[in-house]
Amino acid sequence: MYRNSLQLIGVALVAFTIGGGGAAFAQGSMQQQNACRPDVFRLCGSYIPDVGEIVTCLKGNEARLSEPCHEVMFPDHGGHETYRRATQLRSGEQ
Repeated sequence: MYRNSLQLIGVALVAFTIGGGGAAFAQGSMQQQNACRPDVFRLCGSYIPDVGEIVTCLKGNEARLSEPCHEVMFPDHGGHETYRRATQLRSGEQ
């Protein structure tokens, strides 16, 4: 079960990145999987094995994503500055 879940998460991330034409795809799908795997289990585990729901969940939790996963999921959002702003908003900082 665990191995199948990991494979589905990998497929979801690759499908999202290919579909979005993200520059992160050039880094390789294994790096993408590794970047988001913890976030999938932490934030979106209830959607496993539904690939589409996992991707939607990750996108809907932008402010809660780890920095590596954020860079994979939102490659065109300005990198570290956008991530810092999202985490500031999450923590209540202005």
